[in-house]
Amino acid sequence: MTSVNSRMATGAAWMVLLRISDRTIGLISTVVLARLLMPGDFGLIAIAAAVIGMLEVLGAVGLDVALIQRADARRAHFDTAWTFHILFGLAVALVVAGIAQPVAAFYADPRLVGVMLMLAATSALQALENIGVVTFRKELEFDREFRYRITQRVLTTFVVTMPLAFTLKNYWALLFGSLAGAAIKVVLSYRLHPYRPRFSLAALGELMAFSKWYLITSIIEYVYGRMTGLIIGKWAGVAAVGTYTLADEIATLATREISAPVQRAVFPGYAKIAGDRQELRRVFLKVSSILLLIVLPSGIGIGLLAEPIVLVVLGAKWEAAIPLVQVLGLNGILTVLLSTGHYLNLAVGMARSTSLVLGAHVAITIPLVLWSVRDYGAQGAVVAMLVASLLITPFNYYLVSKAVNFGWVELRNLMWRPLVGGLVMSGVIITLQQQWPLPSGTPMQLAYAVVLAATGAVTYGATVYLLWRRGSDPDSGEAWMLERAAALVGLSPAQLGLR
Repeated sequence: MTSVNSRMATGAAWMVLLRISDRTIGLISTVVLARLLMPGDFGLIAIAAAVIGMLEVLGAVGLDVALIQRADARRAHFDTAWTFHILFGLAVALVVAGIAQPVAAFYADPRLVGVMLMLAATSALQALENIGVVTFRKELEFDREFRYRITQRVLTTFVVTMPLAFTLKNYWALLFGSLAGAAIKVVLSYRLHPYRPRFSLAALGELMAFSKWYLITSIIEYVYGRMTGLIIGKWAGVAAVGTYTLADEIATLATREISAPVQRAVFPGYAKIAGDRQELRRVFLKVSSILLLIVLPSGIGIGLLAEPIVLVVLGAKWEAAIPLVQVLGLNGILTVLLSTGHYLNLAVGMARSTSLVLGAHVAITIPLVLWSVRDYGAQGAVVAMLVASLLITPFNYYLVSKAVNFGWVELRNLMWRPLVGGLVMSGVIITLQQQWPLPSGTPMQLAYAVVLAATGAVTYGATVYLLWRRGSDPDSGEAWMLERAAALVGLSPAQLGLR
């Protein structure tokens, strides 16, 4: 068990490093592309991707997750998953070719025809990825996963997409970059893993027994993740979709983008210890505590510093994204809290609970978005998303309690120190903003954001540490992070008050 926990921690570190590296590359790309392209360019891609996603989600049955969850997965299972992906990718491409013209007519933008056809080709191409790379996660070999993903990202961004953006200066740079990225991903998957899949559907029934609830979950996740953009596009215009898309990307840089790799790493570990519910509970609480310590101040900080962040990263022509980032930063905190329960439920075979939470979330979100976007545009939509997340969070933790022994006492213990730290940090940053108005010019705005972010981080860290020292819980997220910090600087745990 100790070995599994250690490998989970190492894997989480690799996945966080991957996501930080990936998002750093993505941020560089966004800074460049936002200045070369217009909001409408991003909006076109977002609408086409959302429409194609409607079809792709029908094939998102989680066969790779089923391979990880099954301890007895054999060649027949891997070959079946690979074959299914290829057949479905081709089917999506054919359907998209047939609906491209009607979709373009619905949004009154003929450019969508070419955009959809290019993205359909990308979808079909990436379906050829070697299914063997799933074993990187299944066997907790996240160093290999890191090399695979980051190589593909670097080549796609710096070798293809950005040079094309400087040359073409329109949305075609994004489309050709996506297609090239899919090709690079496929080639790398066969170079980095020796598995050679064969065409077979022999184990489809066995895999689908697990995947039926995962499919429902994927459909619901798609509706939540993409439907808001489609609604904004219909009633607020293509440019508003582009603004919303980049606002969401900026707002979740330090919430979803930190949470996702950790969850990706711990899920295989959860599955391996699912039979020991007491140990699973202990690990789940520690992972949740660590995530909350990081994402809560990050989400609040991004919201408070939305104006300088948007102006520095995207430029003045994206000012409409500022109020969206402010709200989406807070919503990002809640979506992390929701996702921690989803992965726990999947690991113990309670995929139905995840579907119930996500289904309820969508059932609240979509009507609120439809009601608000007509009068308040994209800003009304993101406020509706935040309200829905607040309403669904208690239900999420009620279902988590069915998987492990988890109640309001555990939730309070997880949240009270980060919440107090976040409030103190907010007070300090707001006070500084009142005394020091945002300067003009990108260099000064960057310095302004860095100084306020550093001040907030120090304030938050000191507050949480002082609160933790009162109880010094050795199994808390604070203790885990302090132990890692002590190891990095060569101190003993006792020197930091951990023993």
